[in-house]
Amino acid sequence: MRVTPGNPGVINLYKSQSENNKNTRAGKTCAKQDRAEISPAGRELQTYRAALKQLPDVRHHRVKEIKERIQNGTYAPSAEKIAEGILREARLDTKV
Repeated sequence: MRVTPGNPGVINLYKSQSENNKNTRAGKTCAKQDRAEISPAGRELQTYRAALKQLPDVRHHRVKEIKERIQNGTYAPSAEKIAEGILREARLDTKV
């Protein structure tokens, strides 16, 4: 914007706005603080993460059971169930 001597209204407006800003800053005793809020979905996610941390990394009883079945020759995994599990996991990966 170009200010010319012929337009004193702009200069007066600038001065009054500048004085208002100074008065506003001087009148404030405490500054606003930043604040963050966690959404309900975020709180739910925190709950799930806490529950997952409680679970063991390896289900030892399940591993022991499968090892015994392999040694006995009675372990016969279902190809359909394996394929379903792979597809279900792939769908979960694409959702995340």
